[in-house]
Amino acid sequence: MLLAASLGGVLFVRRVVSLPIGVSDFNAYWSAARLFWEGRNPCDLAALLAMERAHFDPDRQVVMPTWNPPTMWVFMLPLAWLPAQIARAVWLLFNILLVLVSCVLLGAVYLPPRRLGPLLTYLLLAAFFPPVLLAVLVGQITFLVLFGVAVALFLIRREGWFWAGAVLILTSVKPHLVLLVGPYLMGYAALRHKWTGWLGLAAAGAACLGVLFILRPGWLSDFGGVLNDPPADWATPTLGGILNLYGAGAWVRYVGIAGLLFVPILLRWVEQVPVERAVALLTLITLPTTFFGWSYDHSLLLVPIAQIVSWLFGPLQAVGARWAVMGAIILVLIVNLVQRAMETNDVYYFWVPLAWGGIYALSWWAVRRIGDSRVSGVMI
Repeated sequence: MLLAASLGGVLFVRRVVSLPIGVSDFNAYWSAARLFWEGRNPCDLAALLAMERAHFDPDRQVVMPTWNPPTMWVFMLPLAWLPAQIARAVWLLFNILLVLVSCVLLGAVYLPPRRLGPLLTYLLLAAFFPPVLLAVLVGQITFLVLFGVAVALFLIRREGWFWAGAVLILTSVKPHLVLLVGPYLMGYAALRHKWTGWLGLAAAGAACLGVLFILRPGWLSDFGGVLNDPPADWATPTLGGILNLYGAGAWVRYVGIAGLLFVPILLRWVEQVPVERAVALLTLITLPTTFFGWSYDHSLLLVPIAQIVSWLFGPLQAVGARWAVMGAIILVLIVNLVQRAMETNDVYYFWVPLAWGGIYALSWWAVRRIGDSRVSGVMI
């Protein structure tokens, strides 16, 4: 199986090298990581532009800095050792594998055990989920965050706290996407007195810091320079982004920080709200309210979608509400795909996490109703 996978991977990479897939965002990631590997400033715009011209597009005129935290340079190092076009193909294959493995792990956490139907349905949804397709096509790094959350939940369910904490370092490449989930998981570990989870996160962070200081001792000043010009005025599909688009001011981006109030509330209800359900709920709150995020970052909706699929094949399987939920899912997917085909401004995808939040709420309400009816002896 390993030999077949290796040969298949080689053939995949050789085929993709000649195709314009996985470009755009990956170019910036690879260029920054390559500069870091060479001991140069990964945030130097002139150096980034020269790197992209030399390895990707000789006619490129404008370069976009990578505002991702410096841990991104560390995680992209293995690709920086490869030629640019080979690295692009490898990253494309790696992103596809990250989605597949993340879905399988989330399926093990949320879906009914030893049943193939729910998992296949979930994988099918992921395969046609527009944010996932877009993130793969542009070579995004969002799937590292998805993978970090999926592995952490999987390991927490199996009491593997040290590695659950360690793998959360992957979410540091886009910490704003786990603005609520990260503090909740670490608070959950503290509440359970699982200090090895904190130790794992600290060890992973120390390892990244070691690499940063060895390869680029001045990395702090490098990153501080790019933070002097943050993308505060960019209109992204978040509450603050759309309000800013209509003149509310850049400050509205940070209203989502108020969502941190939900973290202690859910930590007080750990006996009533399982950790995986809390993470799904906090993800639904974070994506439309975080201070920055693009439509491909909606890939993290695969976490609450796993919970929805588990309800469809669980308590909702024998009731009429199941068809309402399935119809809503199909409608949202179709509208999202049509909007993507129309290539509308990215800010107008703000509705997507809200729609999935509505589907989640409808499913939860139906499940609660079934539970209440069973208690009272009423058949639905």
